[in-house]
Amino acid sequence: MVSNRIKLIASLLSKSDKVLDVGTDHALLPIYLIKNDMVELADASDISSNVLINAKNNLSKSNLSNKINLYLSDGLKSIDVSRYNTLVICGMGYYTIRDILMDSNLETINKMIIQTNNHYSDFRTFIVSFGYKIKEEIWIQDQGIDYLIFNIEKGLQKLSNEEILCGVYNEKNIKYYENEIKKYEEVLKSIPNNLSNKINEINIIVDIYKSYLSREKTEEKN
Repeated sequence: MVSNRIKLIASLLSKSDKVLDVGTDHALLPIYLIKNDMVELADASDISSNVLINAKNNLSKSNLSNKINLYLSDGLKSIDVSRYNTLVICGMGYYTIRDILMDSNLETINKMIIQTNNHYSDFRTFIVSFGYKIKEEIWIQDQGIDYLIFNIEKGLQKLSNEEILCGVYNEKNIKYYENEIKKYEEVLKSIPNNLSNKINEINIIVDIYKSYLSREKTEEKN
């Protein structure tokens, strides 16, 4: 059973993409892409040899052993990245993703689909300083877990302070903004009144998310 998260990631790719799925786990994304003829090429890598054994078994069950290459690699260190124009990196922390990208030659990489587990603001600041721009951020809840997926392409972009803190506005993410407001309002209740700086920081974030919701209502009226 293919998860909604994998289906969403796949929907952001196109037929001309040559994809490397970094940290592939069970190779479910490459299998889905090739089975449905969604991309030109889809290979996979992982740092764990045990994980790749499971991925190899899944390829065999899907009769795709001769169509998807598996690489044992720490990030991209053991891979010829020039074979690809698209990277998918999902399910890792920000610092791990940052180190993978900084340690690699990404000259041929025009597109990236990235789902970091944390430090969204730091990630946004890093990726735009790295010569890429955030085309869109898409929130999805899958099996009770929230995911924020970044659709990224090569190019220049300047983000506002609001966009660094709360993301590039996307009318599809209204439920996410509502959830974030509730989350931060709960955090505010637990902060002692003497920590005024922290309270101000969180109030700024809440106000930004509320402005995103107001933008949606305004656009609906228009």
